[in-house]
Amino acid sequence: MLKTVKQPVKKGRITIIFHLGEFMMESTTHQERSAYFDNLRFVLIFLVVAGHFLLPLDKTRFSNNIFYLIYTFHMPCFIFVSGYFSTHVVQNGRFRADKLIQILWLYILFKIMVHVTEGLIDGKIGLYIDFFEESGAPWYLLALGLWYLSIPFIRELDPRTVMAGSIIISLLSGYEGSVDSTLALDRTLAFAPFFYAGYYMNGKKIEDRLHKSHKVFLLLLSFFTASFLFLCTYDLLMPYSNIVYGINYHRLGPELYPYGGLIRIVWYIVTICISLGFMAAVPKKRTVFTTIGSRTLQIYILHRIIRDLLQYFGFFNRVNVHSKLWIIGLLGLSFLLTAVLGNRWLAVVFDAVRRIPDRLGMKSGQRR
Repeated sequence: MLKTVKQPVKKGRITIIFHLGEFMMESTTHQERSAYFDNLRFVLIFLVVAGHFLLPLDKTRFSNNIFYLIYTFHMPCFIFVSGYFSTHVVQNGRFRADKLIQILWLYILFKIMVHVTEGLIDGKIGLYIDFFEESGAPWYLLALGLWYLSIPFIRELDPRTVMAGSIIISLLSGYEGSVDSTLALDRTLAFAPFFYAGYYMNGKKIEDRLHKSHKVFLLLLSFFTASFLFLCTYDLLMPYSNIVYGINYHRLGPELYPYGGLIRIVWYIVTICISLGFMAAVPKKRTVFTTIGSRTLQIYILHRIIRDLLQYFGFFNRVNVHSKLWIIGLLGLSFLLTAVLGNRWLAVVFDAVRRIPDRLGMKSGQRR
C-alpha cells in the first residue's frame, strides 16, 4: 500500500492538538495518495450520489431522516479530503495555475450541462447562463477554485490562525445578506474550515489515531450521534435542517435567525462526531473500490446529469416513497451507479476533457 509522506512547508513544526480525538494538524505537503483515503473518497462519493437521488422524492420519515443524516456530514467530510489533497496546488513555492484552470473549466462544462438538464425538467432551456451564481451541484467546483486561490496566502500562516479565522468568518458570514449564492460564497465560507483542516492534517496520524487507540470510542460516538439524528430529525430537528446546506441564516426563518451562528457551531460539532467514527470504519488496505475512489470528480459531475435525466423521464415519480424497500433499492442503485461511473474507460475520456486547457496552452504562467 502506498504510504502518505509529509514534508514541512516551512521551518519549524506547528502542531494543533484537537481535544476530540487528539488529531494533530501540521503545515505539511502530501507526496503520495494512500489506499485509505481513496477508500474514504469512494464511500463519500457514494453518499453524494445517494443524497442527490433521494433529493427529488417526496419525503417520508424514513427517507427524510436518511437524507439529512447523509447531508449532515458527507460534504464536510468530502471537502476535508479535498483539502488534504490540495497541497499539490503550490509546488516548490509556485502556484499551479493549471490546476485552478482545470477546475474552473470543469465548472463551466458542468454548469452548462446542468443548465440543459434542469431546463428539460422545467420545460424550457434558456439561452442565458449566469456563471457567477450557483446554488446547485456545481457550487463545489466553484468553491474548490476559490479555496485553491487562497492557498498561496494561508500556507505561510500559523495553522491556528487560519483555522480560527475561517471558523469566525464562517459563523459571521451567515448574518451578512450579501453573502449568498453569488460565486457560491455562502457555501464557500461555511465549508471552508473543513477544507483548511484537511489541508493542514497529517494523513499518517489520521490513519494511526482512527484505527488504533481511539477507534472504539470514535465508532461509539459516531454511532450514537448518527442514531439520534436518524431517529429524531423528522420530528424534532426539521426547523434547523437547512443549516447543513451552508446557507445564509435568514433561510432558517426569522425566529432562528439570531441563533444562526450557534446552530452552525452545533452542526460543526455533530459533523465532526459522525465523521470521525465514519472515517475510523473505512478500511486502510486496498479494496475493489480503491481505484474508483481516485475518480470521484468524474462521478460527481456525471451522476448529477444522469439524475436529472431520470427525473425528466419520470423515474422518481414511480418510486414508492412509502416503501422502505424502494428507498433501500434506490440506495443500491446509487451504489451501482457510483461504481459504473468510476470505470477506467470513462476515466480516460474524462481526463482528456479535463486536460483540454492544457493542450490549448493555458497551463503556462504559474505564479508565486
